[in-house]
Amino acid sequence: MGLALVILDLDGTLLEQALDFHAIRAEIGLPPAVPILETISGLPKAERERAFAILDQHEAEAAARSQLMPGALELLASLRGRGIRTAVFTRNSRVSVEAAMRRHGLEFDAIITREDHKPKPSPDGVRHVMKRFAAGPAETIVVGDYRYDVEAGRHAGVRTIALLAEPKPWAAHATWVAGTLAEVGRLLAAVADEPA
Repeated sequence: MGLALVILDLDGTLLEQALDFHAIRAEIGLPPAVPILETISGLPKAERERAFAILDQHEAEAAARSQLMPGALELLASLRGRGIRTAVFTRNSRVSVEAAMRRHGLEFDAIITREDHKPKPSPDGVRHVMKRFAAGPAETIVVGDYRYDVEAGRHAGVRTIALLAEPKPWAAHATWVAGTLAEVGRLLAAVADEPA
């Protein structure tokens, strides 16, 4: 089947963004270590709107200061050169994603943000992109640096790559683990070159 679609996380995978989640929780008034999006979604309307405004501001500032991860442009160019579709699936807002894309000249075939589908670890965004591009589970790979990426991919029935500088227990659930985007690129190229 080869490889038709690669779905990538943004923060910590393609971009270095200095999002301070502890500071975000503190400013919103959330307890430490709770999942931010899920907790905000359960707040009353006025509190929820205030919380999302704070989160949006932090994400906008992070996008404006973001830096490309080493090898990000090369990876995307390699996939494009092979005719492989690319999508971003992120828990961030669309506005912040588009700002980061403009800053770094990034292009994707699809962008899935928290406004579009239930956020990771839900597989809804993965399934949506697969359906849009008629890509089967065997032709799709999810790449990310956090357990939510791996969980979203696994729940959608696709293979996953955990991008990690150091080992994490949850990475045992990924199909592969890579230390750099260059290594991710080699893994994806090997899959793309598999005989049909």
